Amino acid sequence: MTDYTLQPIDDKHLSDIVRIEQAVHIAPWSKTQLAPAQGRFDHHYALVNQDDQIIGYFYTRCVAGEAELLNIAVDRPFQGKGVGHQLLTLLKKTLIAAGANTLWLEVRQSNRGARALYQKQGFELISRRAGYYPCPDGTTEDALIMRAQLGNDAD
Repeated sequence: MTDYTLQPIDDKHLSDIVRIEQAVHIAPWSKTQLAPAQGRFDHHYALVNQDDQIIGYFYTRCVAGEAELLNIAVDRPFQGKGVGHQLLTLLKKTLIAAGANTLWLEVRQSNRGARALYQKQGFELISRRAGYYPCPDGTTEDALIMRAQLGNDAD
């Protein structure tokens, strides 16, 4: 598997992140939401290859030992190649270094690929939020709440 590196997201990454966000999410974040923030509890990193091409990213928050995955994406040409696993592993290591021992996330019920990845990475289903996510057809779908304990098993 190719090794990629994490870089803090800054303005030079924004146009690529917006492009990926629009391509992979049903309800993408806006450019304003994706712009780098200077919050001391926010972690936002781009995963880049040796050619400095962004292939994925994540946005997390960590407060009092608990982290929340707010947004994560892998560019379509890199999906299904282990990049998501590597990105999530690096994300967990980043959060452990920030003092987190638990990571929470929400995922669309229909997002089977992400759910499978999260389960492989040690996340367990905790709860469900009925009708949480809007769908393009005007309906809604449930959010699944998942949690992983961080530590030595983050690899």
